[in-house]
Amino acid sequence: MKKHLQRSPFARCRAAFSVVEMLIVVAIIGALSAVVISFYGRYHRDVVLRVRDQRNAQEITSLTMGANAAGAEVIAPDDMEQTILNLIEGRNGKVGAFKGHHFGLSKLTAEEIAGAMRYLRWHAGFPSYVPEGVPAVDAGN
Repeated sequence: MKKHLQRSPFARCRAAFSVVEMLIVVAIIGALSAVVISFYGRYHRDVVLRVRDQRNAQEITSLTMGANAAGAEVIAPDDMEQTILNLIEGRNGKVGAFKGHHFGLSKLTAEEIAGAMRYLRWHAGFPSYVPEGVPAVDAGN
């Protein structure tokens, strides 16, 4: 006769994962997720700040052109920061259809001004928008 071998109830569990092993896997996945989410958040913030700076530079360029066409003296030759400060202070048009209209830029922080200046350069005496940005050594000119 064959001897009946009795298996231990734990013998079949050896082929599966233990609770501790599953907890370790979940912890590793959680840690990796935290790193990825942190990186994505930082990247997203950088993109938002770049877009903000580009939008401000575009607004400065268009407002400067409109103010100049209306005779509002906002341009400080070769001084981008002072030109921006003149726009923040605001000027009234003196000629044409926009005579008496106020040309002014919303308040910008020093960080926003510096950010916008990275996308502005002088071209033919006017601030000009440069989508890819101006090299750091050329930022104020």
